[in-house]
Amino acid sequence: MRTALRSLVVLLALFSAGWALSQKVPDNILLDVSLVPVDFTVSDEKGKAVVQLFQYDFDVLDNGESRRIMHFARVRTPYSVVVLLDCSESTRPRSNLLVATVARFADHMRPGDKIVVAAFGTEVETIIDWNTAQKPFNIPDSPICHGTNFYDTLEWAERKLRGVTGRHGVVVFTDGRESDVARKEVRVNGQELRRIVPPEEDREFQRVLKIIKASDARYYFVAVDTDLNPGPEFGGSVPDLMQIRARMERIADETGGRIVFPNVPGDAAELFPQIRQDLGIGYTLDFTPTKSTNSTPRKIEIRVRGEDRYRVQQSRDFYIVK
Repeated sequence: MRTALRSLVVLLALFSAGWALSQKVPDNILLDVSLVPVDFTVSDEKGKAVVQLFQYDFDVLDNGESRRIMHFARVRTPYSVVVLLDCSESTRPRSNLLVATVARFADHMRPGDKIVVAAFGTEVETIIDWNTAQKPFNIPDSPICHGTNFYDTLEWAERKLRGVTGRHGVVVFTDGRESDVARKEVRVNGQELRRIVPPEEDREFQRVLKIIKASDARYYFVAVDTDLNPGPEFGGSVPDLMQIRARMERIADETGGRIVFPNVPGDAAELFPQIRQDLGIGYTLDFTPTKSTNSTPRKIEIRVRGEDRYRVQQSRDFYIVK
C-alpha cells in the first residue's frame, strides 16, 4: 500500500513534463485581411460538445448579413483542466486503482493543453500549477488527507479556472464523500438512523451546484466505492452511498460532463478520449469580409441551422477591415 502511495508522487510529477504553457488568447479585432478566420465550439443544451457537424450545418452573419463560408474544418484545440485527487483516508483502500487511472488520463494530454493537479482532503494542495511542478506531495505525510471538504474543493476548482480562456473542465478522482454532509433522522425497521439527505435537501450542495452551473467548466468524475462499485472495505450504508453518487451524477449531468464507476483502471478507458473530444475538438472557418470604408467594428455571429438549442462559443465576436 505504501509503495502505491509513494509512486503517486512520481506519477504526478510526470504531468509537468513536456507541455508548453503558451496558449494564445485570440484577438477580437482584425486589420488588413482578405478572409476573417473564426475558431468556435458547439455544445448542446446540457453543455455536451457537438463535434459531428459539417460546413452546411452553419450560417455566418456579418452585422446580420449572411456571408459565404470559404473554408471549414474540424480542429484540435488546446484546453485547460483541473485534476483533483482525493487523498482522504476513505480512499486509501483504492489508492492503487486511483494511481493507475490518473496515469491513464495523463496519456491523453497533448502539447498545448494546460493542467493543474491538486490533492484534496480537508484542504487543497497544489502539486502542478498550470504545467509547473510545485513542491513534492506525499499522502502518508500530509495532514490534509484526514477527512474531506469535498464541496470546498469544488469551489477551489472554480476559483482556479476563473479567467481561463478556451474550453476547460475539472476531472475528480474521488469517492465523493463530504465529511460534514447534511443528514437527517429516519426510522428503519424500528431503529432511528442518521441518513444522508437527498441532493435537493442539501443546502450546501445546492449552493455549490449553483456556482458550478454558472461557469463554463465541465465536470468529470472517476468515482470509487459507490453503491455501484463498492470497495474491499465497508464504506457505509447503501442508501448513503446512493445519495453520494447522486450528487456526483447531478454535477456531471448539469455541466455536460460524465461519470464512470471503475473497479479496475481499464473501466475508465472510454472516459478519457471522451474528455479530449469534449474539450479539445472544435471547428474553424473563414469568410470574405464585407467591404467597408470606416473602422466601425462589425459583429460576427455563427449559427447552427435548425438548432436553436445549440450554443456556439466563438474565438472572436467582432472585426474591423481597413
